[in-house]
Amino acid sequence: MSRQLPLLARVRRPRHVAVLAAVVVTALGTAAGWSGATASASASATTTPVDLSGVTINVADQLKEYETAFAATGDLDGAKYKVNWSEFVGGPPVIAALTGGSVDLGVMAETPTIFAQAAHDPVKVVAITEGFDPKASPFAILVPKGSPIKTVAQLRGHTIAVAEGTVEQYVLLQMLKKAGVPSNSVTMDNLTITNASTAVANGKVDAAVSAEPLTGLDLQAGKVTVLASGAGYVKNLGYVTASQSALDNPQKAAAIADFITRFYKANAYLATHKQISAQTYVKTYGVPLSVALQAVNSVSEVGAPITPAVIKYQQAEADTFTQLGLIPGKLDVSQIFDLPFNEKLVKQAGIS
Repeated sequence: MSRQLPLLARVRRPRHVAVLAAVVVTALGTAAGWSGATASASASATTTPVDLSGVTINVADQLKEYETAFAATGDLDGAKYKVNWSEFVGGPPVIAALTGGSVDLGVMAETPTIFAQAAHDPVKVVAITEGFDPKASPFAILVPKGSPIKTVAQLRGHTIAVAEGTVEQYVLLQMLKKAGVPSNSVTMDNLTITNASTAVANGKVDAAVSAEPLTGLDLQAGKVTVLASGAGYVKNLGYVTASQSALDNPQKAAAIADFITRFYKANAYLATHKQISAQTYVKTYGVPLSVALQAVNSVSEVGAPITPAVIKYQQAEADTFTQLGLIPGKLDVSQIFDLPFNEKLVKQAGIS
């Protein structure tokens, strides 16, 4: 969410997060075939098994999105490698951890990878999930209860809390654009999604971009009103991003491929067992069941290949940030994706 989305669902995302919807996949079972000295080599057509005993991959999760899914299903049981979990709120700090070498793999929405590429950070997108229901979105603009602001167009001249460099910021930009509000006619208060939620609930800002389950909690508390849903404004994308150094390590690259496929399997099960998803969400975040169900239903994403359409979408998003002067120069976003790695992953996982 960032994938600053608090997930079992995607703070996209922050993929930021509500439980992802059905992913039709076949588990890899073993990591055979994932070998080579570079990311491209690791995705080459080889049948040489990779010994994963003694391998550890360090995973940057967002609000226990992946960790909770595995805890609910047990689909990480039996893995020959060890997983060390780290918790983050938002994609930008995940990128920083990947770049600094403290983690090998991280989950987020697409936007932080644009800023990572602009900064020449050594990271690659290796796998994605993509939303299929344009009417579903975990994102929304909130205003304090009783606010005189009734439409997005009325945000002109007001202060909006949003985390910079995250998908929430892109959601806001697209909503302002459609409403005919220039981005420079509002003040963006750079707050994490959790702090933004608190700020708007307490009336410290005029509006905030939020995501589930924070939105549900704030609505239940009776302190905010939804000004507008993010549905239809942006794609719901979730990225799994790896450090280049991890991809250059044949054993870690193999473990990463197996880890992602196991998550797809866990996610597929949870997507067809909504009550289990919601109950797990309750245990993880301490939210009421009604809020958990709202979060679970707010995103419909499936495992998907990295297609030309996805790259085109990311290019348009990057161009938006360039035009606003938020990143220097024009990017060729295709360079942030490890397409050979993803091609082999989706083939073995049965994703089309």
